Amino acid sequence: MTDDTRIDKAKLARAKLDWGAADTDRPAPRSVVFDDIYFSEDGLAETTHVFLAANDLQLRFENAQRFAIGELGFGTGLNFLVAWDLWRRTKKPAAARLHFLSVEAFPLEREDLRKANRAWPTLADLSQQLIAAYPPPHRGFHQLAFDDGITLTLYFGDALEGLARAEAQIDAWFFDGFAPDRNPAMWSPEIFTEAARLSASAATFGTFTVAGAVRRALTAAGFAPEKRPGFGRKREMLAGRLKQPSDNKTIRPAWFNTRPVSPLNTTARIAIIGAGIAGASLAYALNALGLAPVVYETQAPASGASGNPAGLIMPRLDVDTTPTAHYFAHAYLHTIRLLNKLQHDAPAPVFNACGVRLCAAYGHDKARHAKRLAMAALPEGWIEAAGEDLHFPQAGVVDPTGFVRALLGETRLRQTKIIRLDRQDGQWRTEDADGNHDLFDVVIIANGLDALSFTQVSALPLAGALGQIDWFPEALAPEAPAPENATAFGPYIAPAPQGGLVIGATYAPIEIGRSPAFSQEATQTNIDAVRAKFPELGAALTPGGARPRASIRCTTPDRSPIAGAVPDWAFYADAYDGLRHGLTHAYPDGQSQDGLYILTGLGSRGLVSAPLAAAMIAAEIAGAPAPVEAGVAEALHPARFFVRDLKRVKTKKSLSLPEQVRQ
Repeated sequence: MTDDTRIDKAKLARAKLDWGAADTDRPAPRSVVFDDIYFSEDGLAETTHVFLAANDLQLRFENAQRFAIGELGFGTGLNFLVAWDLWRRTKKPAAARLHFLSVEAFPLEREDLRKANRAWPTLADLSQQLIAAYPPPHRGFHQLAFDDGITLTLYFGDALEGLARAEAQIDAWFFDGFAPDRNPAMWSPEIFTEAARLSASAATFGTFTVAGAVRRALTAAGFAPEKRPGFGRKREMLAGRLKQPSDNKTIRPAWFNTRPVSPLNTTARIAIIGAGIAGASLAYALNALGLAPVVYETQAPASGASGNPAGLIMPRLDVDTTPTAHYFAHAYLHTIRLLNKLQHDAPAPVFNACGVRLCAAYGHDKARHAKRLAMAALPEGWIEAAGEDLHFPQAGVVDPTGFVRALLGETRLRQTKIIRLDRQDGQWRTEDADGNHDLFDVVIIANGLDALSFTQVSALPLAGALGQIDWFPEALAPEAPAPENATAFGPYIAPAPQGGLVIGATYAPIEIGRSPAFSQEATQTNIDAVRAKFPELGAALTPGGARPRASIRCTTPDRSPIAGAVPDWAFYADAYDGLRHGLTHAYPDGQSQDGLYILTGLGSRGLVSAPLAAAMIAAEIAGAPAPVEAGVAEALHPARFFVRDLKRVKTKKSLSLPEQVRQ
């Protein structure tokens, strides 16, 4: 694939609307591309009949602890809003959750969405929430959380592409694309094959069309369609259920297919080890899905690298379209959305969206910046050319400690060090430094480099990097004031949330087990870097005015986080031994250490990358639709290094295995 082809595939089309009688109180948008309307004159009643009633959602909601709806064609969001309205009006089990997964190739602009939603004044309060949270048009998955236990997972891009990359267990389908004769690709056999793969065993569906090609495609995919009375002028519609579940429930390679078959009960006990940005992000994501974790922290929350006086929130943009590149771009969008939400509810400011300028610090940066712009690495308006540099208007500076505490919220926190994990009678038994024990259904290790103290994950190739930042809290000279915006040029300078200026950061290897310590030499290194780029500002900085802070970043060989279920290493060593010889026969699905997860290896980008990785783990535990494509889950999977080693080495003895596997 050429670079131009990659760029074309990365770009996302926008909806083009014809509003017709736009001066009326109920504007009816029509798609210019497909020459078809988004909703009928009484779209709310049609949605209720074709989708809610056909799927018997009133009764099913009453008995649902969790329920998932899948939709083809998000459009104006009408179907989502009507389902949300029914959900909030239905008496249902405590802590029940509704998940809504939808794909949309031509997303509406926010203002068009606002205009269309005026047609349904009875849904105004819900539509306002949707409009406020509506993501910018950018290819890939966007997951939004709302009141009433609602999660919306939107895929912007080709419908078949989105379904093929999704992971979910859908209970009811809304097949609602434009008419089959206007948009045949939305009703193809391949679409319904993917829908069947994503369906729970008792999944149902409803759709307005009775076209013969659609009936045949549904039947071939394993659904049993039947004609029912239609709505309004449409005499008939189709509804039915999945009659023959799909044999192919995953698109992951066998060794990465470790998603649990059944979601965790909301009463299950969950422990998170670590209260830095990783642990706090996990707590927030789990709470949002109706689960109530306990967080263990040796010291105070954000006592490690997450406790710096300031943190830069800006994207890591790889110059390709790999799953890893998608992850980092969407992690940035996800974190900005999350920070804005927390900022709205927090008693004190958490995030200063001052913008960040990324300088072309090295010779190859100019060409890389141009490619990032050309390939639409971020949505329009989120990345701008600034001479040879790049400017990120939504980026900025966060108060890391405030961020962590806002994510933790009211989550239970226990200040003690967990020193040992053991599997006991189907649960995880924790032991703390004082000899106390407790039992949990799920444990998530999120304590950075200290994760290696647990034998269950000691095989992971984690390393430490010592970093020092320097905070200059006092006012600088009038001729060289602290900048209002942040600038990254290899190192970075940024306005500190508490006032003054933060500069940094150094990056040096550190032996496992050593404690971080700041030094005047590192302070001088940071000052020298600023002086080289900004002489006047640098001249105003002296080591005596600095408040240094050193911490350890946890890194991985491929500079990507480790997020997911912890593998059963002994199983992997035996089941996938054939990979060493290049054998391509069918392998069994991977086995994890049941109920054990890990999030670590965040490096220097943890404040940006942790929330989305945490949401991914939480969704897997709760049985919710994944907030990322399956390829991202593979790219971050804890087994990836082990599988790569199996494919590279000639003898099993050279593998790095945990002690209990070697015995």
